[in-house]
Amino acid sequence: MASCRAGVTEYDSGLDEKAYDVIVIGGGSTGTAVARDCAMRGLRTVLIERDDIASATVGTCAGMISSGFKYYDEPEIMDMCSAEVVHFRNIARHIVAKLPILFPLLDIAELSSGSGKGMDEYSKRVEERGVPPLLFLTPEATLEIEPMLNPDIMAGGYIEEYFIDPFRLCVLQALSARQHGADIRTYCETVAIHTGDGHVDGVSIHNRLTGQVEQINGRVVVNATGPWAGKIAALAGTKVDLRLNKGAHIILDRRVVNVGITTRSVDKRWVYMYPHENTTLIGTTALDTWEDPDRLVTTADEIEYLLKSFEWVVPSIRQARIIRTMEGVRPMAPVWKVPEDDVTRGYEILDHGNEGVEGFLTFVGGKLVMCRHMAEAVTNIACKKLGVSVECRTHLEPLPGMDRDIDVVALAAEYNVSQHALERMRVRRGTGALDVLALLKEHPEWRTIICACEPVMEAELRYVMREEFPHTLNDLRRRVRLGTGPCQSTFCGHKAAAIFAEERELDGSQLQLEILDFLAERWKGKRQSFRGVQVDQEELAQGIYACVANLDKGDLDYDPKPWEEFT
Repeated sequence: MASCRAGVTEYDSGLDEKAYDVIVIGGGSTGTAVARDCAMRGLRTVLIERDDIASATVGTCAGMISSGFKYYDEPEIMDMCSAEVVHFRNIARHIVAKLPILFPLLDIAELSSGSGKGMDEYSKRVEERGVPPLLFLTPEATLEIEPMLNPDIMAGGYIEEYFIDPFRLCVLQALSARQHGADIRTYCETVAIHTGDGHVDGVSIHNRLTGQVEQINGRVVVNATGPWAGKIAALAGTKVDLRLNKGAHIILDRRVVNVGITTRSVDKRWVYMYPHENTTLIGTTALDTWEDPDRLVTTADEIEYLLKSFEWVVPSIRQARIIRTMEGVRPMAPVWKVPEDDVTRGYEILDHGNEGVEGFLTFVGGKLVMCRHMAEAVTNIACKKLGVSVECRTHLEPLPGMDRDIDVVALAAEYNVSQHALERMRVRRGTGALDVLALLKEHPEWRTIICACEPVMEAELRYVMREEFPHTLNDLRRRVRLGTGPCQSTFCGHKAAAIFAEERELDGSQLQLEILDFLAERWKGKRQSFRGVQVDQEELAQGIYACVANLDKGDLDYDPKPWEEFT
């Protein structure tokens, strides 16, 4: 349950007027939500992120803004989740989609003793979310909805849940924060937190783009770094305990199913298969871990665990290629000697003032669906400390692109662009698609499709480079899903790199280095799943980049070992 361990205290830091009111560390869903809320309330705010926006934990989730179905023993969490779903639909409808989900049953015993209570709690809240109550279907009705299921199923359950694009959510929250006056500093790693007279005075950051160390003054520091919260807290001389729990996903090269499927795994945990854009996402594992979150990768056992758990209900699953894996870490509350499923999915805000570090606040726990709620709670605390009395409006003011609906068919005809490409652009940026299309009036040649898997137009890439603060080619992947489809950047990477180099005025060596960095980053999620024809696909990619583009040789001061590992 959301709570705060310590009381709040107002204080006067004595810092000069150029200091920020709030420094937010962490550019994930919670950090960007905090920056937005603080900026909207008139607080001088800066967001510090060591990499790119949404480049860590949030980028490894399935994107569900869950109703809290699994958390029926915590009705207050279900209430919060349900209310937040409504808020997201109001402020970010263009990046929210509703997905039907089936529970195919091969054995009636798969319904655990607690499922009845869960169904009752779920059904209490469906009306406010605009979804039907849980339904039980005959085998025939279930197979009619999804023919790829095992024909031997005994029955099926049916619910509907909402999903959000986590990458776009974070970027739009950061853009909104910037529109309200916040500064967004990506590729800046916090290396020190300064304290004096019992409260924080600011932080030191290592600017990874310039190599310089800078000091940023501030009155309140919010630690929204998820699994890294303990590491950041240590910089302030405080301690944060977490129960880190890792979860793997595998991504298939096609839509194996067209609705969501959830079932019991080999160890009776619930696992899921969701159609995701042009691919299918399967997850997730749940393993306590004490490894460095930066070094975690999906294991062969985790891949097989997920495949084995689903081949009983979707027998054709192994016919698809695994194009990528991803591993994330849940920063759960430090509850021990209980199964992972029994740990609260709520959050706490730790106020470290009682440890002699007034103005330093840390999040523990939480989920994607709660990020706006978490931001409101911590901003309330920050406002009280700073003597500011302004109400939260993040649940009322839409995110960028939510002005109105747009007519995709009419616009596709007007600008002579692919209706499919335009629709995909619309679900990323809503009315912001009009700003992209405006570029075509002066540059009609920019309607060229660069990434055919998604698809992505050249005009959108150029717009992103100018307006959404990407610093690397890999940042474009998070903005527009560049290179995330079945070919995994085999055919689009070099084309996008050429555009990136032109926009950033890079020379030939810098361009090659950018491509190699991009390929090395993609490699991290691919190498664990090499099997069958996916190896052939990677050989093709190697042939294009290493042979045709000559990227396996040269005088670059760069170690390409991650890319050469399979040559």
